[in-house]
Amino acid sequence: EFYKSRERLTGILRKLSNELIRRCCKEINLDRIFDGYVHSSMKTLSECIECCESWKDIYLKTAKLHHKFSAHGWVLDKSSIFAQVDAFVQRCRDLLEVCECQIHFARMEEGQKTEMPNFGGQRGPEIIRGLLEIESVFEKNLNILRDVKKTILDVKATSWHDDYNRFRAGMKDLEVMMQNVITSAFETVTTVEGGIEVLDVFMHLSS
Repeated sequence: EFYKSRERLTGILRKLSNELIRRCCKEINLDRIFDGYVHSSMKTLSECIECCESWKDIYLKTAKLHHKFSAHGWVLDKSSIFAQVDAFVQRCRDLLEVCECQIHFARMEEGQKTEMPNFGGQRGPEIIRGLLEIESVFEKNLNILRDVKKTILDVKATSWHDDYNRFRAGMKDLEVMMQNVITSAFETVTTVEGGIEVLDVFMHLSS
């Protein structure tokens, strides 16, 4: 009887949202993400997103049932209840992209770099130099994000948007550099077998 008012119901559901975010934050290890433990981190981030989406589904289902069977249906401020949850889900998606970029541009798996592939022919050393340069530039971009990691999971800190947009702009530049390296690698190909080998080398970029 004490929680009939719109304000109180909205308030308690918003507190539930905040508690959900707090518990998810405890599961996300930012140091592991930046140290390149990408696959295990991506699993955790995906589970956090799934958890938040489930909470929204449960709310919608319960609200529908309440409307159906109660004389006084809920007329609540849904945007107020879920604004921070939506912002948190977006931060998790940003971190998923950071993990994917480490696979693409830094050869990272679970805290270890995968082996640098061999490129034959006269242009082999030049291609490897290009890849190492991409990795070096990526590392600088990643370290800029690492320096502001305190703001990542704080949904009230809007400075993250600017930092992350700068990172994404850097990734666009790296994509162009990578395209140039791939083009160079294919210029040395003279056989179907050789072409398949080069495709295999760049398979981690397929997504």
